[in-house]
Amino acid sequence: MAATGPLQQEANEYLKQHKIPQLFEELTAELVFHRPSDPRSFMRDYILKLQNAKANPDKGDPPSLLDESNIRCVFSMLDITKRGFITTAQYHEAMRSVGVQIDYNKDPNGVALNKISQETFIRETKTALRRACSTFSADY
Repeated sequence: MAATGPLQQEANEYLKQHKIPQLFEELTAELVFHRPSDPRSFMRDYILKLQNAKANPDKGDPPSLLDESNIRCVFSMLDITKRGFITTAQYHEAMRSVGVQIDYNKDPNGVALNKISQETFIRETKTALRRACSTFSADY
């Protein structure tokens, strides 16, 4: 049976506050995807990129397995009739699918018409991914 005393609760709060489980999930996914010959250096470099993203949240793409071509592909898979837009429900589901579950724009351009354009989708996805990676603490 797992310990649930005050020390365990304090430890869990600390991990949650600093998003340590999410950090390790991201690091693990990156390691498995890239399979670097020097995993320790790779992890150090990845954490430095996260710190840079936190310090400069509006500059460049965040370190992520999803680049713009992947985001375009997600949009294309949702826009199977090639209308040039997806529905609001598809937009919200796509955000959850790319790992952005909470901190994203719930009302992007096009919501009122239930038509989210590819341009809006790409911009909002990149912004949400950038925001997500910049929330990790820079105190490593």
